[in-house]
Amino acid sequence: MSSVPPTKSQIRKWNVEPLAAQALEWSNASKAATTEYNSISRQLADSPGFWRGPAGDAMRDRGTQGAMASLSKVVAGLDKGVTATTNMVQSLVDAKTAAVGAIAAVEESCFIVGEDGTVGYDKSTIAWLVNAGYKQIAASQMLLLHLAKIHESDIKAKLRAAADAAEAARTAIDNVFADVPIPLNKQMDWIEREYQVDSDSTGMTNWPTGLKATLMGVVGKDPLPITVAEAQMLDDLSLVDQIKFYRIMQDAEDSAKAAFPPQNGQTDEDNHTDAYRHAYWNARMTQVFGEDWTKEYTTKHEGRDDNAAVREAMDLHNNDIGRQIGLANPDADPDELRKIVRNAVDNGDTVMINKDFHLSPTNQVAQGQGALSVDFNNSGPQHRPGVPAPNNNPSTK
Repeated sequence: MSSVPPTKSQIRKWNVEPLAAQALEWSNASKAATTEYNSISRQLADSPGFWRGPAGDAMRDRGTQGAMASLSKVVAGLDKGVTATTNMVQSLVDAKTAAVGAIAAVEESCFIVGEDGTVGYDKSTIAWLVNAGYKQIAASQMLLLHLAKIHESDIKAKLRAAADAAEAARTAIDNVFADVPIPLNKQMDWIEREYQVDSDSTGMTNWPTGLKATLMGVVGKDPLPITVAEAQMLDDLSLVDQIKFYRIMQDAEDSAKAAFPPQNGQTDEDNHTDAYRHAYWNARMTQVFGEDWTKEYTTKHEGRDDNAAVREAMDLHNNDIGRQIGLANPDADPDELRKIVRNAVDNGDTVMINKDFHLSPTNQVAQGQGALSVDFNNSGPQHRPGVPAPNNNPSTK
């Protein structure tokens, strides 16, 4: 598993009581859903007495296949969640007890345990060992080194085990609710709420300019308005990689307009074109620069403080989809990648802004029928709580 092990301080602060309380809440929710299920079942069973004919039959079919089926999945998910959570609590308690106990035992032996589980010693440890009967300083130090390595290996193994237990808990929760239907509007609300990033306090700049633009061969082209944090990341790249970055960006813009030409007065923002561009851009950069660098850069890219929350969520989500595509297809050439990204947009894996200025899957809005960026700009777009817009006409990306 890939989760980062907790530190010494973090593992000591682990508290599983909220998880145990969640199991109780899910148990109560399951009982409530079961009551609702039984109520609907009785109503459907009684309905032939007052509603006969094709319309009544159609209603009963929809009720059985819709509400009843959905509720049964909800109840099953909640029940599995209760069982899984109870097991998770015990697993996390065991992992914490083992790690904290190992750390305490080593520290009681006068060794020093670092936050990451490294084990060392100082003069007081040597004195303690000498007082315990080891009179030779050199021999004592060799013994201490040997013991420190053994203790360190044990503590780090227990911290990794704790991380694995936490990751297993997260995966188990995902799995038990994987079959529970989530209303589309709730999915979009979640994306709009969760895919946000803090504003970049460093401000904006232009890149590349001057000698940099000359060396990159982009003289005569308008520089990119980007955040200072973005520019710093780009300046840390080699000149060759900076040129690669610029060409990938241009390729993404050209490919997006070719795949989804803007229609009905739209620009290449907030729509299918925009969704494709972000997904393809991230997929290509993940192939070339790796997932971590790409995620850090494209997240900083959304940090301008005039970025409306809905736009920010759209772009961050589509960036995420693109990185997943890049990771899953590391050897795909640009033509193959364009087809894969096109499928993602057509299938609704990506999102865009609809005419109500909220998110919709890209397969739920006909091309050319999304929000016009100019209307969005003039509507007083929604910004994240606590981050005021500098004006009522935010710059588009």
